[in-house]
Amino acid sequence: MTAPTIASLCRTLGTDLAPAPGFTAPTREVSAVHISELLDPTGYLSGGELLLTTGLSLPKNKLGCERYVGRLVRAGVGALALGLGPVHTEMPAPLLAACRKLGLPLLTVPAPTPFLRITKAYWAAVSRSAEQHLKDALATQRALVDAAASADPVTTVLRTLSRSLDAWAATFSPTGEVDHVVPASATAEAERVRQEIVRLEGASAHSAASFSTGSAAVIVFPLAVRERAAGFLAVGTSTPLDPARRRAVLTASALLSLDAVRRSRAESVAGEAQRCVGLLVDFGQVAAARRLAGAVRAPVPPDHVRLLALRGRESDILTAVVRRWCAETIALRIDRHTAWFLIPADHPPTTHLENAVRRADPETAAVLSDVVPVERTATVRAAVATTLDGLAPGTRLLTSVAAGPYNTRLASQLADASDQLTDVLRDALVGYLRHHGQWEAASRALGVHRNTLRHRIARCAALLEADLTDPDVTAELWLLLRRRGTA
Repeated sequence: MTAPTIASLCRTLGTDLAPAPGFTAPTREVSAVHISELLDPTGYLSGGELLLTTGLSLPKNKLGCERYVGRLVRAGVGALALGLGPVHTEMPAPLLAACRKLGLPLLTVPAPTPFLRITKAYWAAVSRSAEQHLKDALATQRALVDAAASADPVTTVLRTLSRSLDAWAATFSPTGEVDHVVPASATAEAERVRQEIVRLEGASAHSAASFSTGSAAVIVFPLAVRERAAGFLAVGTSTPLDPARRRAVLTASALLSLDAVRRSRAESVAGEAQRCVGLLVDFGQVAAARRLAGAVRAPVPPDHVRLLALRGRESDILTAVVRRWCAETIALRIDRHTAWFLIPADHPPTTHLENAVRRADPETAAVLSDVVPVERTATVRAAVATTLDGLAPGTRLLTSVAAGPYNTRLASQLADASDQLTDVLRDALVGYLRHHGQWEAASRALGVHRNTLRHRIARCAALLEADLTDPDVTAELWLLLRRRGTA
């Protein structure tokens, strides 16, 4: 709340309160209006007051006035106003000189203006300021609630909070990864908060923190879901937050926590659907798993996969880390500490996974298998689980090995080039690969002459810029066509 200033009171009261000759009304805020005829009223002052007096006890000499004004200056009085009429008909010269010498603003209240008019004007201004402050606070709260009901609640709440507080705002994952930042130019500031987020992640879901990054005062609140932190909200300002602005951050934190609860429930449903897909694969029902994945919009199990198993402090946090690393992952949580995953053969680099897991939980143990046919999931999973059981905390076997035909560069080249094939050429290629390059069998199945098939395969080889007699190439190409549903 902004208090009235000496200058604003002078503007409001006009000739009823004006600077004495040679003085100007400062913009200093007034803490209160106090009336006193005491020669030493400092025992009743706390600083910042506009002191009103008729000068009844005012010394008549220069030295006495300087001592009187000196006491007021040391007490922190904002300004002195002399009411003319009852005692002094004009401003005493010793008082004018003392105020000029010691730098105390001096005002005049002309007769017959009562001091009560100045007091009423002050409290009316305070009331207006408080009312406006309340309106602003309510407007901010309403804007935050409206933002939380928008189609993109997280970004909209952060944008509203940033605009209302003249601050940057960011949300973080439970492991300290930056999720959203508003404005985007504050990304570097948000990154500096990472270590504090990691510290809070080990505390309770209701822990908050305030600290400085050197260029901003930052406050961090957890986004709690079922007594656990599902993420964090951080707000950085150039100055510490006052109580009203802090309440706005608390409101935003509560609203984002509700959104986190909603997302947690949706993720639980999606996670259970993925679990069912993974269990079907584990039971050897790959075709059924793929049909279910299509129905529930879960990742479709590819022909070749890696098996990943993790054991750590919280398996749901580790599951989120793995999904962030590779979106096509099929995750199955075993219990609070253990989970296993079906990872597509063309996954991102495992160094990224290693770094993310280490940040989330350095004590996590992990095993990643070689690339295997998806039909071997159950056997490989059992072997991976056995290996995981023998690992000490913090031991992670995630190094990717060369996978022969599962060459990411080759896969990318073939994927881009295959888009140039016509339906006729693609059908010819599928038939050729299905019959392992046997011209007679392939041409008979396609119903074309073998010379026609040879011509079409030659065109495919030219467009793909690949040697279709190379078994590594044909294996990768067949898997690619299978993943795209054309083989």
